[in-house]
Amino acid sequence: MRGPVTKTCEHCHQTFECGGYQCWCGNVGITEPQMDWIAARFQDCLCPACLALVSAGSLEGFPVKPVNPAGAA
Repeated sequence: MRGPVTKTCEHCHQTFECGGYQCWCGNVGITEPQMDWIAARFQDCLCPACLALVSAGSLEGFPVKPVNPAGAA
């Protein structure tokens, strides 16, 4: 089993440790709709500070990531 991985937050660009299935983020209290909101805007994890903002509903102004139609370059 590997240990935590250092990642860079897609929102604020700060580095943080991701623990995978045993990660700190499991204790933040993100709802299913908030998880869907994150998935629509980011490719990977957010740092503790940004995830707390999502949990509090403070990141509503972020655009949805573009979706490339099948076959588009």
